[in-house]
Amino acid sequence: MVGSFGSAVSVPVENMVQHTAVMPPENSSIWGNFTGGVNNALANAMNLYGQYEQIQAAKKATGAARVENEYTPELDNGAATLVDVPRNATAQQGQQEVMVFGFPQKQVIMAFGGLLAVAVLLKVAKS
Repeated sequence: MVGSFGSAVSVPVENMVQHTAVMPPENSSIWGNFTGGVNNALANAMNLYGQYEQIQAAKKATGAARVENEYTPELDNGAATLVDVPRNATAQQGQQEVMVFGFPQKQVIMAFGGLLAVAVLLKVAKS
């Protein structure tokens, strides 16, 4: 056993260890591959927008966009879906009174004015 152990020790250490140079990738940065992901996401978004524009151009060329606009109601809030009544039916029959903290605005202003008048009278009476 000693003989076989001794022969393994006599082999130079340089043959056992392989020397490999560790080099960073050429396109590395402190951000890692984050910029690559962002670039891919932006490219995909631009491609998707390009497809959308092609569809819109085809609709305009065939007149389908005009027909689509005729049958889409115009809403006051600009929503794409009907969440409000159409603009033609929103004729209001009168102004609703403005509410402040659940009270009509006129009463709130009168109460504030009354408190201000009482404060002025108390200040005058104190001096």
